[in-house]
Amino acid sequence: MMKCIIIDDDKIARDILENFISKHPELELIKQFENPTDAIAFIKNNEVDLIFLDVEMPQMTGIEFIACLDDNHPRIILTTSYPEFAVEAFKYNVSGYLVKPIKFDLFSSALKKVLNLKENKTKAFKEKVLFIKDGKTIVKINKTDIKLIECIGDYLTLHSKEKKYIVHSTMKAMENRFSTNDYIRVHRSFIIQIDAIEDIEDDSIAFGKNLVPIGKTYKSAVYKRLNII
Repeated sequence: MMKCIIIDDDKIARDILENFISKHPELELIKQFENPTDAIAFIKNNEVDLIFLDVEMPQMTGIEFIACLDDNHPRIILTTSYPEFAVEAFKYNVSGYLVKPIKFDLFSSALKKVLNLKENKTKAFKEKVLFIKDGKTIVKINKTDIKLIECIGDYLTLHSKEKKYIVHSTMKAMENRFSTNDYIRVHRSFIIQIDAIEDIEDDSIAFGKNLVPIGKTYKSAVYKRLNII
């Protein structure tokens, strides 16, 4: 669910947006502001994912408001009675632009784009990192730091250059977590990062001081994948 706020000096406009927001379970309206200056402190001290921001306000324009925010500000959908502001607005990397009087179908369309952006960002984040329990601490690890995954019984050892992490999981689950573009399963008990392969001799892969065997059932696929000639 995305937490959102409305910033607009026109109460009728705020009421319309509130009504539209209530029809979307993906949104939670946590605050409304008539004065944009009051919203600046709120955003700094509270979790806000999306702002519905009016462009023309007497105390401060929407464009001036955006300039006051940090670079890592919430997503913004601008609302205005003047469509000619659109070109300037998108210079500020806003996520949407709605012309008043706002229609529900256009509101929903703009929201869908924002939700897709959020979903894509979440997917990208999950593709890059892992959270692993290390003793009593949960640590974040970049997946690219994991060079070798080794299965021992019901546990897996994830080898990085600096450390080993032991987790309770299956090889199949770990295959699904790591990109097939960057990793390859070479044995029922081993998945290795392709860039970590140093050389291959007698169907064994050199990994540091250790040798990782290439299983008979994986050999053909491994050699084909590595483009061995």
